[in-house]
Amino acid sequence: MTTAFQWVFDNAQTIRIDRLKNVSSTTSRSGVVRAVTRPGQPWLFEVQLPAGPRWTDSRKYISEIEALDRTTVGTVQFSNSGHDWLIGYQGDLADPSAITYTTPSGIGNTITLTGGHTGLTSGQYIFKAGDVIQLDTTGHCYTVAADVAHDASTVTLHRPIIDPSSSSGTLLVAENCTWSVICVDFPQWEIFSRDQVGWSGSFVFVEDLS
Repeated sequence: MTTAFQWVFDNAQTIRIDRLKNVSSTTSRSGVVRAVTRPGQPWLFEVQLPAGPRWTDSRKYISEIEALDRTTVGTVQFSNSGHDWLIGYQGDLADPSAITYTTPSGIGNTITLTGGHTGLTSGQYIFKAGDVIQLDTTGHCYTVAADVAHDASTVTLHRPIIDPSSSSGTLLVAENCTWSVICVDFPQWEIFSRDQVGWSGSFVFVEDLS
């Protein structure tokens, strides 16, 4: 994990999560507006820190984030932040850590499960809509678009797959997922009461789609 980025998530007071759609529009000669949604839909995290952390404890992280500016890619997880419930696994598998998959050829938003997802009975689910998964350790994070029944083998994702090199592997699920992000905005801060830091605004992180 990128230490300074992870420090922000670990100490968050509130976290807003969004998935941004890239939409472009054109206007024809007849005045008709056509809108096209482009693939990608990067994740956005808006993180608000509480006022009052000690400056002597925080300054190294603040300095590192400012030095990284708005161009450096870092990584974050929710595993140890106290906010793991935001992306917790909702399915019925006792251990979802061994699920393997393949991706279809060409552009699509589905994956095929190839192992590690059996043993469930009627009425149970491999995944529930909204579960977060990652295509292997170098892949991007996706949410499951609809409930996946106990005997299903296809999972529909919320966006087209943007990991062309990830044709098969082991899924990472929920708090085991890692996001690659860029800090595109950070709040103004001030030192008050000798050794406390106050914030004016939020840290904003956007997923790196490269």
